[in-house]
Amino acid sequence: MFVNPGGDRRTLKRRTLHRPRRRKGLHRMLESLLFSAGSIAVGFVLLNQGAKFITDNATRISGRIGRSRFVFGALFVSTLSALPELLVSGIAAEEGSPDIALGNALASTVVTIAFVIGVSALVRPIKTSREIVLRDAVFLAIVSLVAATLLLDGNLTQYEGVALIALFVPYILNLAISQRTGPADEIEERVEDMTIGLEFTGWIFGRKVEVRAGLSWLIFGVLWSVMGAQFLVQGAINLSTVVGMSPWFVGITLVALGTSLPDIAAAYHATRRGYTDLVLGEGIGAAVVTTLLTLGMIGILRPSTHSVALLLPVVAAMVLTSFLLLALMLGGWRITSRAGAVLTSSYFAMVALNVFWIRGGFP
Repeated sequence: MFVNPGGDRRTLKRRTLHRPRRRKGLHRMLESLLFSAGSIAVGFVLLNQGAKFITDNATRISGRIGRSRFVFGALFVSTLSALPELLVSGIAAEEGSPDIALGNALASTVVTIAFVIGVSALVRPIKTSREIVLRDAVFLAIVSLVAATLLLDGNLTQYEGVALIALFVPYILNLAISQRTGPADEIEERVEDMTIGLEFTGWIFGRKVEVRAGLSWLIFGVLWSVMGAQFLVQGAINLSTVVGMSPWFVGITLVALGTSLPDIAAAYHATRRGYTDLVLGEGIGAAVVTTLLTLGMIGILRPSTHSVALLLPVVAAMVLTSFLLLALMLGGWRITSRAGAVLTSSYFAMVALNVFWIRGGFP
């Protein structure tokens, strides 16, 4: 058989020329991937450390106001619990990434129920009370239904954002009024619970970082948290581009879990020390605030039109998880370890449903 040596040499030359290009492309991809991962890691660290500075100073501030601090305490603690979600979703919306903003806001509610309350019940069964059920759990179920109704028309407008934030007012007033009623010893106990809740927010996986007190340090904590949110959002956007992953999926997984880390860590340490009732109240409160304030802020800052088919699995998971929690609390007035396992699995079920939904081409 006749072989053309020149043709073989030309083919070999072309292959040799293409190899450096492929290597350069691979190197650029690895560099972008490492840069994105580094930005996300820095964002997590700054966001969590900033929250520690804020909560440590908030504990000292709340201790100086006395019994009249209930309205302040209810408002501050509830808002503080949703600070990472608020910052990240707000910056993502301003950066033109509505999928990350909405995905984080909706999935964070499921993450809070699954990991803050569910994992805590796995560590130690949680006793419920009529007050928490009627004041918090029922309101969370109603809020999830309202949010689902507003989102499933395909639009999130400024008026709807204002309406969601307005719903936060009766919740915080009801919380403050219920906290202020009762004998003096019960009031003092609730004061102590609020302070303990702030203190546990400063824990992160077995370690309590002591920070200095003062207004300047409080401002520093806020600025640090904003920087962390900025790094996290940019890293998430770059990661979705480099890997080819949907920004929506990044928002409901990596971002939602990362912004909820302070609450998860605080709940874990509080449960180990026996403050299960505090974990339940703060967990439900965080879910309510995240749903109302974060979605409301997104609607006000960046009204958007979105795919209903894309939102449907997460919105359904948010509503079902909220009602599941209410049903478990009513069944025996106790969240057992088995119930905690069910709640924890709800997040993984939501992620699996989203994978099936996206791969099936439904959106």
